[in-house]
Amino acid sequence: MSADPADETLTSTGPDLPSGSVQEHFVDQAEKLIRRIAADLPEDLLALISSERPDMSDEALVQSVEKIGDLEPVGRVLLLRMVRALNHIVRDMPGDLLLSALAAPSDLEAFARALSDPRVSDPMRASDPLSGAVGRTIAHRLRLRELAGEMLTSSQVEDLLGIQRKAVDKRRKAHKLLGLRSGSDWLYPAFQFGHDDVLPGIRTVLDAFRDSDPWVVLDILLAPDEGLGGRTLLNAVRERDADAVSRHLAQATGDGFV
Repeated sequence: MSADPADETLTSTGPDLPSGSVQEHFVDQAEKLIRRIAADLPEDLLALISSERPDMSDEALVQSVEKIGDLEPVGRVLLLRMVRALNHIVRDMPGDLLLSALAAPSDLEAFARALSDPRVSDPMRASDPLSGAVGRTIAHRLRLRELAGEMLTSSQVEDLLGIQRKAVDKRRKAHKLLGLRSGSDWLYPAFQFGHDDVLPGIRTVLDAFRDSDPWVVLDILLAPDEGLGGRTLLNAVRERDADAVSRHLAQATGDGFV
């Protein structure tokens, strides 16, 4: 059986790596990921991506976008704009960043890694001064989501608290629940709940930061702080250290020491 030319290309280019090394393992994982991605893309789109032409034509992009899935006209136009932008970004992306983005655990994380890297965001600032900030924000929120752990949907919170959806929304708007917007729904970090209600300390934190964005509150809860002995505010809440929580909130909100 003859060898696959693609296999020869992947394994014969570049410097030799020590057998069994971390570098060799990383390359193996990257190759497997590239193969999985390639298997899901239309062949004509792959041909365009791997061509030596500096740009895809709008017509070629439209044809490729139409094959990705059924979309409403507005969605197709938006996807076309995103693919066009990513086409320019990926073509100029350094090799190490390409591998880093490919190794990301999700599509959104791959996008965030690419857009938050200065080598990508700095050249984009001429046309979009906020591009780097947007990428860093996405990446930071993804890290916060990972640190926060399990997220509950509105329906799950209804079941947990034994209340209706309107009551869940009312509590969130009254800063008695920490909710993060997710499309047309909300996600609620599971860490804020006890057996059948919100932890008392969480309510105190939410009330203190009632004018802050929910992502800012999540960041505050999950950030280690020297004033808490290296603990996070969430750790102090879970340990029911009410005095430490009160002192921390007083300092953070500018009310002095207690």
